[in-house]
Amino acid sequence: MLTSAEQAFVGREIFNLSPGILGFYLGAPAVGYIAGNGLSGRFSVGLGINRMILTGTIITAVGMTFCILLFLFTVPIPLSFFGCVCFMGLGNGMVLPNATAGMMSVRPHLAGSASGIGGTINTAGGAAIATATGAILTPSTGILPLLLIMLACTIMSIISISYVVRRAKELDFAN
Repeated sequence: MLTSAEQAFVGREIFNLSPGILGFYLGAPAVGYIAGNGLSGRFSVGLGINRMILTGTIITAVGMTFCILLFLFTVPIPLSFFGCVCFMGLGNGMVLPNATAGMMSVRPHLAGSASGIGGTINTAGGAAIATATGAILTPSTGILPLLLIMLACTIMSIISISYVVRRAKELDFAN
């Protein structure tokens, strides 16, 4: 997920937003996340955890691709970035609760260990990505490197959940 520091950087350095307007735009991913959580609560039981995760990652990828296209082919405005970030929040709201539930349901007697390892991987991955982004992102590079990093992470998520879906099908056929 895009950190508030990265969003603030984009708002301040790329769009020269005032603190009040920037604060308003910083709520964009939260709005999407709330909606994604609502969809998760409503549809996860019927659709299944893996399908919800895959749908969420695809929504995020579409939002990020659209954002990149807007930045490449139009004059960037704050709404084009923060509006697309809403899609990222929506996708993450669908992915994160289901991924957490799925991670802890593989072996329920090890749910505490799974939670700890999952949290560690999440934190370490986020730190690594934030460090890379911080090293690359400057006012002179613009926003495109950040968007490409976000899209790359989303594509890796799609690949990961696709593997999980395929493996689950293999295990179901084995029984």
